[in-house]
Amino acid sequence: MNLLFSMTILTVGLLILVGGFVRYMDQAQQVETVTVERGDLELLIRVTGEVINDRSVTLTALVDGQVNRVATAMGERVEATQVLASMDNRAAAARLQRAEAYMQQEAVRRREEQLRYQRLKKLADKGAVSQEKLEEAKLNWEAATAAWQVAKADLHLAEVAQEWQQVRAPFAAVVVGKSTEVGQWVEAGTKLFSLVALDQWEIEAHVDAVDSGRVKLGQLVTIRCDAFPGLVWQSTLSWIGPSVEREKDKRLNTFRVRLGLGETPPPLLLGQQLDLEILVDHRHNILKLPFAALRESDEGFEVALIESGQLHYRPIEIGLEGDTHVELISSFSEGVKVVRLDGDILEAGALVTEGETP
Repeated sequence: MNLLFSMTILTVGLLILVGGFVRYMDQAQQVETVTVERGDLELLIRVTGEVINDRSVTLTALVDGQVNRVATAMGERVEATQVLASMDNRAAAARLQRAEAYMQQEAVRRREEQLRYQRLKKLADKGAVSQEKLEEAKLNWEAATAAWQVAKADLHLAEVAQEWQQVRAPFAAVVVGKSTEVGQWVEAGTKLFSLVALDQWEIEAHVDAVDSGRVKLGQLVTIRCDAFPGLVWQSTLSWIGPSVEREKDKRLNTFRVRLGLGETPPPLLLGQQLDLEILVDHRHNILKLPFAALRESDEGFEVALIESGQLHYRPIEIGLEGDTHVELISSFSEGVKVVRLDGDILEAGALVTEGETP
């Protein structure tokens, strides 16, 4: 009898316990958890850059005339002093020949007057020639010298005019603009070519002004380009703009930064767009949590823990914020599980049960 009574009491107790557990399971909300982990964390600023070069020049016609030769095309690379276009130089060549002949003529006359003066001077020293004739010979020599100098200057002008019949590249460059063809009549000052130097290419990007306190010279930049899928290379910031620029259309305040192309860049084109990641901070071997596990409160941030089947919030202190994770400064240990909130509103004290960890 006593044994039967005891078994009955035990059975009833088990039924009550099971029933309570079933009711708890029906009422408890299933939640996912994430684990406090240890590792590295980076803070990156992602911007779009463009290949630029400030060393550019616009070449114009130096004289009036007809273009009779064009020796380059859009996109071509040219060397320093290379002839890009030539004018019809027949008139200039004729003027040069005339100037050369005139200078030779004046040089001969100057030499003749010099020799005559030297002869008369010797005779004058012996008293065979009057001082008046000697002075006249000297004046003739000086006049011939002046005429020779004028002819020499005219020759130089003719040589310059001849040189101006050709348009040359001032430095090694790529042709980014061309606005002339063979047979075109142009006036002095007409735009013919636009060049950008082959050296000193840089990458320029605009960074949001709110990040101005984070960006420093020498910071590492990771570079990618859609034209070269899978290729990643690096450079460092070499210049930071001194002022903020306002983009009215986008209502943004930005500042410019520049960096070199890097040690092993692919064959980039001028104006090509690049994806940049500026490494502004890096922490090693820290405790971290994903942002999905945090909830903002009046005092800062907090996380949710499961204690005895109920949800409890605990305030935390955070440090560096990365793309997906945040540095955890509070006294948590590696491996502690916290509830993944994902922006859900869960009341403190709510009955919860742990589901599968993502």
